[in-house]
Amino acid sequence: MIGTLTTTPYSMVWSNPAAGTYTLTASTIDDKGLVATSSPVTVKISKSLKSVRNGRTSTSTLENSFTSSNATFSQSAASAKSSEIDSLIGILDQAYVDFSAERSMFSAGSDIDRYLFAALFLARSSSGLAKQQLPGSGIADRLNKIDAYLSFCEDLMVDGVISNQSLNAANKVNARVDVSINQPDVLPLGTNSISLIQNSTAALSCAASSPMTSVTDVASSSGVYELGGVSVTVGGTAVSLISVSPTAISFNVPADLPGGLADVIVTTRDGYIVHTTASVSGLNPMIFVQQGDANSSGAILNSFAALTGFSPFTVGWFGDGGNSRLTILASGISTGLANTNITNDVFLTNGKLLENYAESVTVEARTTGGKVISLPVEFAGSTSMQRGVDQVTVRLTPELAGAGNVQITIVAGGRRSNTAGILVN
Repeated sequence: MIGTLTTTPYSMVWSNPAAGTYTLTASTIDDKGLVATSSPVTVKISKSLKSVRNGRTSTSTLENSFTSSNATFSQSAASAKSSEIDSLIGILDQAYVDFSAERSMFSAGSDIDRYLFAALFLARSSSGLAKQQLPGSGIADRLNKIDAYLSFCEDLMVDGVISNQSLNAANKVNARVDVSINQPDVLPLGTNSISLIQNSTAALSCAASSPMTSVTDVASSSGVYELGGVSVTVGGTAVSLISVSPTAISFNVPADLPGGLADVIVTTRDGYIVHTTASVSGLNPMIFVQQGDANSSGAILNSFAALTGFSPFTVGWFGDGGNSRLTILASGISTGLANTNITNDVFLTNGKLLENYAESVTVEARTTGGKVISLPVEFAGSTSMQRGVDQVTVRLTPELAGAGNVQITIVAGGRRSNTAGILVN
């Protein structure tokens, strides 16, 4: 029941309904007690639609800042633009979080998902470009495409189909309706390392069936940040390009690029979008946290039961008095530590060796009362599933029983990571 009215006009405000799909009816009762009920009307309340519209408004404001195709900004102006684009990234991140919670409301959920990712990657590419002293036309091109993809999302959320008006606007800026975000390989050049090495060169490569651009070009100097309409960002930093082609892009790795796992994004004026990840050499411990979670819940699981609710003891685990093990997913550990104790390394059943850096890693658990407990580290190293993704396995101690909210911090080689929250029962 939303409310009851006994006097004219028979109208009311429905305040702050939760997101979801509702069926609304109105009933009338006369002085004889007879009841008549209207035909049902379906109403969708969408938080993600509001976020998408907020993104379009922010994008439109930024587009107006880049009206001149040859505009060159001072460093201070470029920094200001970068800050505004970073705000747009935050809005698009929130739109995706909201959409994920409401996905079942939309029949075109998979397309909305794809277009939101396209808009987000274009915004991150724009931010990287804006941090450089560049002509504004490349950034304006990406912003135009963001507006097109958010328009697609809005149409699909409201009507279930993309309007002709949105399609025509997208065609003018080379925003592809059939955009496919491919994942190429990325490796350093001239070395046997599997991690990108700062102040060196690297290359992206892909199959001819999944091109990264339709352009072939070579930089006339040591490198440019947009070559043939192609730009590449690594870890949020636009990198200088040496050459581009549909199947290969070579670039310079920045000297100050932090170690660990880095996003690699390729965007082009002819409408291609590519996203992958790369392992970057160097020590930079970082726990993965849940995006959009105000409590910074970590990507942390019970190693034995694969659960996210923790107790110091796991039923069915008989070693060490049944102490629970936690698996913490992180990055920036195996890329920057030396393996000083080979006796604790792990051999997998397929014969592959996993180097264990536990001798150089500690994990702190801080309770709400301020008590810091050191958790025994059994393994710290690569997950072996994806380059740059590390796993730290620790044992919970009995003194954490009933601790409630606990903050977890990794200390690797003396460097502290971010903190991530867990709940211990």
